[in-house]
Amino acid sequence: IEKATAKREKKIAQRIKKDIGKIGEPEVSTIVAHIEAKNKAKVKVVETKIDNPSRRSNFSFVPHPDKDEIILFGGEFHNGKNTIMYNDLIFYNISHNTWTLVDAPGAPPSRSSHSAVSVAVDNGQLWIFGGEFASPSEYQFYHYNDLWVFSLKNRNWTKVMAEGGPCARSGHRMVLSKRHLVLFGGFQDNTHNYQYFNDLYAFSLADYKWKTIKTSGQAPSPRSGCQMFAMEDGRIIVYGGYYKEKVKKDYDKGTILIDMFMLTPEKGDTDFSNYRWSKVKQAGSLPTARCSLSGSPITGHNKAYLFGGVYDEEHGEDDLTSTFYNDLYMLDMEQNTPTWRLISVKEQPNKLDSEVAQCLVNSETPTPRSHSGLAFKHNTLFVYGGLVEKGSKSLTLNDFYSLDTKKLKKWNMICSDDILKTVTSDCSSDDSMSTDDSSESDESDESSSDGQMDT
Repeated sequence: IEKATAKREKKIAQRIKKDIGKIGEPEVSTIVAHIEAKNKAKVKVVETKIDNPSRRSNFSFVPHPDKDEIILFGGEFHNGKNTIMYNDLIFYNISHNTWTLVDAPGAPPSRSSHSAVSVAVDNGQLWIFGGEFASPSEYQFYHYNDLWVFSLKNRNWTKVMAEGGPCARSGHRMVLSKRHLVLFGGFQDNTHNYQYFNDLYAFSLADYKWKTIKTSGQAPSPRSGCQMFAMEDGRIIVYGGYYKEKVKKDYDKGTILIDMFMLTPEKGDTDFSNYRWSKVKQAGSLPTARCSLSGSPITGHNKAYLFGGVYDEEHGEDDLTSTFYNDLYMLDMEQNTPTWRLISVKEQPNKLDSEVAQCLVNSETPTPRSHSGLAFKHNTLFVYGGLVEKGSKSLTLNDFYSLDTKKLKKWNMICSDDILKTVTSDCSSDDSMSTDDSSESDESDESSSDGQMDT
């Protein structure tokens, strides 16, 4: 069986190589190596004020650990013909409402669906692991297993060479916990087969070493695109995600997960040697099944905000109906049972019909979307970009909003996007965006979907 599989894989690889030769595209590993070499050759830092970042999705969007800023890195944009990958590093200054592009030597190659964490160590650092690169034709994909750190003070990138880390992947999640970067899940896809992960790693910010975390208990199933939040006492929450599996030769069935797990250090553990997984119940107004929503922790309060997302309903093997959301939730992890709360912003209606949808296009409320950036800083929530669909067309956004979470009176549109005027109710629906149920969840942890929800 192994020989037959190896032979089949070799034939597929040869066919792919032949096909990319026909379209005149270099092998994706060559493209990535060229980008990294070009970035390494740069010798000075160039900072440029820009109006706002270009359209994109699957980027990272995290608050600066000390300053009044938000940091955006990478992402992707499909223009209808080709895919454009980014590795730009952009800072948003909240007080001055300005964007600054920082072009620093030695930057990572372009990528999307990576994970980023900002830390206050050594006057501030931005850490990035993994992600994926799509060739312009989208015929080739490359998954990274590299780890990078950007010094927020010195404005320089360093590629960290440390053995024993995770294999190449994207759609994983990474959080800061007790001076460690803790990484979970993700997937890898090379166009002819794929694999989902539920492994767990810790990277020490003290000695720059990876460690595989040994766990006991009931672990989450392999998945990508989940939400992951670290608590002050060392526990970590994992919610939802997505995976797909081959049902028959040319048909893969996707499943959206809505389960929740708690990762708890065993008594006396101080170095991420032994942790315990446990499945936990959820209470409050739970979100409807969805994936590709955005999350941001409320640092120091064991709470998090989650926004938007998409649910793909399958109608046969080749027909999908996508429902995009723009509802906002808070997850309170202080409670014995993690509790969801649907956040009501006074200007926002509870339902999107055709008339209301058109009204929202002309209002300052973020329209329904997936794969957007969400960041929380100084009691203000920021939403940037993402994806939505109109019929069979996918639209990438570059609008920007803020919300005062103390007042919750209205969303503030910082930057509009004219493309939203074309978005009507045929591509966005919020009919099931909220629930008033306050009982604990005993629902199924899965919901079928065949969409590309890995990130």
